[in-house]
Amino acid sequence: MNRLSLPQRFCSFRSSFQFKLFIRFTLFSAVIAVVCGTLFVLHQINQNKRHAKEMLQLQAHGLADAVRLPLYAENADLLLSYAAETMGLPEIRAVEIVNARGKVLVRLPPSLPGSPEELIRERAEVHGHALAPSPEQALSGEQAAAGDLVGEVRLYRGTDDLWREGRRLAALSVLLAAACWLFVSVSCYLILRRVTASFNSLMRGMEKVHGGDYVSRIDIVSDDEPGRASALLNELAEALRQREEENRRLHTELMAAMDFEVASKEQLVSINLDLEKEIEQRTQARQELKNLVQQLPLGIVWSDERGDIEYLNSFLLDTFGYGPEQAPDLDALFALICPDRAYRESVLEKRRAAIAAWEQGNLVTFYEVSALCRDGSPRHLNCSNQRSGTRIVDIMIDMTERELLQQQIVRNQKLESIGVLAGGIAHNFNNALTGVLGYISFAKKFVEPAHGAHELLLQAEKATMRAAGFANQLLCFARGGAPLKKGVPVAALVEEAVQFSTKGTRVRATIELPEDLPPIFVDDGQMRQALNCICINAVQAMPEGGEFNVRGRLVSSERERLPAPLCGCYVELSFRDQGCGIRDEHKSSIFTPYFTTKAELGTGLGLATVHSIVTRHGGMVTFDSQLGKGTTFTLYLPIFCMESSAS
Repeated sequence: MNRLSLPQRFCSFRSSFQFKLFIRFTLFSAVIAVVCGTLFVLHQINQNKRHAKEMLQLQAHGLADAVRLPLYAENADLLLSYAAETMGLPEIRAVEIVNARGKVLVRLPPSLPGSPEELIRERAEVHGHALAPSPEQALSGEQAAAGDLVGEVRLYRGTDDLWREGRRLAALSVLLAAACWLFVSVSCYLILRRVTASFNSLMRGMEKVHGGDYVSRIDIVSDDEPGRASALLNELAEALRQREEENRRLHTELMAAMDFEVASKEQLVSINLDLEKEIEQRTQARQELKNLVQQLPLGIVWSDERGDIEYLNSFLLDTFGYGPEQAPDLDALFALICPDRAYRESVLEKRRAAIAAWEQGNLVTFYEVSALCRDGSPRHLNCSNQRSGTRIVDIMIDMTERELLQQQIVRNQKLESIGVLAGGIAHNFNNALTGVLGYISFAKKFVEPAHGAHELLLQAEKATMRAAGFANQLLCFARGGAPLKKGVPVAALVEEAVQFSTKGTRVRATIELPEDLPPIFVDDGQMRQALNCICINAVQAMPEGGEFNVRGRLVSSERERLPAPLCGCYVELSFRDQGCGIRDEHKSSIFTPYFTTKAELGTGLGLATVHSIVTRHGGMVTFDSQLGKGTTFTLYLPIFCMESSAS
């Protein structure tokens, strides 16, 4: 057994419970010893001082009795002898004899030695002999009256002997207190050692058990709580020893079983690896499925049998503006997207029929729903339902963008076909007009200005020039030529187009463009023509005057939804007028060439030209119109950047 060194044993003792108790007991005993010794010394000093004062009082009375007659006679020599005799007494430092008038007759020494605070002073009055009591006073028991005051004596005693006695008592008390403290400390140590012996034995036994020694037993020193705990710990150690033996036996059997299973270890490892791979693949597939459902461009709603919604993907929040807070159940959701009660009931009936068809034969039934978004915009949905366990899955496919895109594709195809046809006609028509214009110009040379046919030839030439302008406009719509793109400030184009179109009219125009709006990457001439057509169309829609507002801002597909198929950053220009608006039956034809509701004002090529120019620049034109409230045309134009200029 390794024995600890002295410093280690001291450190172990300092951290023990016995040391903590020993320190508390010794400090307590030291405080008591100091307090008792101090009180004893103070008491003895007070006792000695009181005894000295009493002795001095007796000496003063004795001197007063001795000097009565000399003091009465004021015999200074005799009084001086009595005073000198009194000075011979121990610790008497000064003697004063004073007559009844307060005159000092004798003073030894002439001045008081030391400070008055270091001396003890006592005085005694000197009276004459008392008269004998009268018979009446004797019978009544009264004392005779004292004699007349002759004077008084004053004695002054030193305190050096008292201080010496006090120091001796202090030293003695310190020795006694130290001896008592040492005795108490040793006694406490021995008593605590005896008292904590069973506790220390218990702690050593617990350390052995904690270290894995289940064979050694704790010596039971006493039949107290630690002793009984030691007995219980011995029983626990025995139980742990038996358990350890049982574990060893089981370990031996387990090792034998493991040896028996070694042959199939590689197969088990292979199976485990396959299972882990399958679990990982399923986890990854589940996460990918969750991400896919979250990012799907269609609405997914999970609900239980009662209609409470358990899950909504982000499509409903992004598209309709409704989340779990606004739609906790299906009734609330359908009440929001289908506010008309009769129409909502018909939709719910179609939903129940779709669920029944799925339950009967896993048949997927689609039904159309016209939904209303939170911002009031309508959406066309194609919905279906499936059942998965206790859940009912509602699938909502947004067909709005697809239908708009399909309409735009059809419109572009129509415009492209019309453009090809118009280009051919305009080209041939332009060639024919070139010949007609040449012949008219040639005929003017043979006719004098005063001739009557000269004015007719001028009118024919002007009509031919107007026809040539129409042909050029038709050619611009048909092919337009490759745009020469560059960075163009938006404000300059918009202000020029607005001033050009509103000059001389009763239309009040306002332009709201941010100062930090970036330039657009377009052909200056073609875009100027497109903006002129938009502004002229707005002014023509307000023949009686009105408000014409132009606004611009920077938009991005990363922050908001843009019309398909736009992607990236664009400058959005909106032109809003207060005209009569566009009828619903005319909305699908406004970009068609030669279609116009103002035959007396235009040719029907303005909006078709705008659509052709903006589309050719990689942008888009949309519109929103309400009959009687006005129309808003919105242009999305690509912004100018280094990448676009390099391309």
